[in-house]
Amino acid sequence: MNLDSETQSLIVSAKLGNEGAINNLFARYQSRILRIVRLRLYSGLRQKLRLQSMDVVQEVFVYSFQHLKDFEPKSQGHFLNWLAKKVEHYIYDRLDYVGRAKRESPAGEVSLDQEAEPSTDTSRGKLQIKDDGTTPSQFAVKQEREQLIDSLLDLLEPEQKELIIKRDLEELTFAEMGELLGKTEDAVRKQYCRAFKKLIELSEEKLKPILAEETFQKFKNGF
Repeated sequence: MNLDSETQSLIVSAKLGNEGAINNLFARYQSRILRIVRLRLYSGLRQKLRLQSMDVVQEVFVYSFQHLKDFEPKSQGHFLNWLAKKVEHYIYDRLDYVGRAKRESPAGEVSLDQEAEPSTDTSRGKLQIKDDGTTPSQFAVKQEREQLIDSLLDLLEPEQKELIIKRDLEELTFAEMGELLGKTEDAVRKQYCRAFKKLIELSEEKLKPILAEETFQKFKNGF
């Protein structure tokens, strides 16, 4: 999918240091990117690691946007994939600082807020979050739906899970996915279709017994 004109314009402005453009990019993509990153974390670490803190969210996105000057996105998927990778790298760099012993400790959660080395860059300001018009109830429904889907994705084989992340969350084309994975476009398409079919089967097996029929059909139709 081609990069939409608004995002393209925001990236150009952000490269020039326009704070408004950076804020708008953050508002547009922070929720999806953090979801992608959480899905790629192994489950034990995801349980311990707190990514809800807005201070951490802002920090990782500021880190990512600082690298925009060296990046020329070719498409929407290319940009989302790049941004997600930058956020992943940041998180793992900070976790390395906390230390493996702390990270693997069963004692409790790892907080990037408390454990990360303080930044010496005093020029960084706070990203300003704009209200997108979503009501609390709409947000709760959306979040619940995403959590259900993510719980199903965790049951897939890692390769199948990654295919769905790349296609449906990062919006990469099958050609772009093939290039990243070293496979043909047709091969990736077939593998994705098998992964998606498995996701549907898991929804029938795991969710249909616990959801009202109408609720389940709405959920399934939203895939």
